[in-house]
Amino acid sequence: MHSDQLSFNLVPFRPTHAYQFVYAFSSSLRKSFCYHEAMKIRIVLFDAVGVLFPLNTAVGDDLAARFNLSEKQLQQMWEGFYPEYSVGELTTEAFLNTFANTYHLPRREVTEEIFVESFLKALTPMIGMENVLARLSNTGVTLAMLSDTTPMFAQSRRELVFSHYFDHIFLSFEIGYKKPDPRAFNVVTEYYRVPPEEVFFIDDSQKNVDAAKKLGMDAVKFINAKELTQYLERTGLLT
Repeated sequence: MHSDQLSFNLVPFRPTHAYQFVYAFSSSLRKSFCYHEAMKIRIVLFDAVGVLFPLNTAVGDDLAARFNLSEKQLQQMWEGFYPEYSVGELTTEAFLNTFANTYHLPRREVTEEIFVESFLKALTPMIGMENVLARLSNTGVTLAMLSDTTPMFAQSRRELVFSHYFDHIFLSFEIGYKKPDPRAFNVVTEYYRVPPEEVFFIDDSQKNVDAAKKLGMDAVKFINAKELTQYLERTGLLT
């Protein structure tokens, strides 16, 4: 065949082709970056209230009705001596005594059972979260919980329908610190002997999320299970 018989099918170059190539290439880079970021995560750390089960006012409502207390009066407990109880500075007996004395109630009427019964009403599983936990548990990462709570409610935390997914449950009254205290997060990294960069933290409180990020953890504010799933898929922690 002579050279003058050769023919070529040339496709005219258009600028849109370049844009499509750049977009595809940058998209690939983003996916690769997310994959490598996800690969470094060894621990996924969950808050409990507001993430694994909804935040609600069951305990406060029951106490208000039972002892004829206003919301303002109960703030004396929530903002006063309850935080001391939640980091182990008060025993359960001391907490109940303080509650009775603060509100001028007969001590015999203030029992641990009243608080626990009310708290159990609050333990409705967050919609969609068991699916998230089940999928994450199949990825090879370690799941743990970091929860601000008290001795009265500890057993309920450990018996959550989700509890079997967690390698370890860190409770504030046992470790002596509450979020957003950085020492609470340090307990977790020291226990697992990992740097903060290898921990992914999920909480419904922005101040707790910010505290975790300040330490070097990856963290996200929880909105609902659907948005969390989408976020985990985008970052490569879920595929």
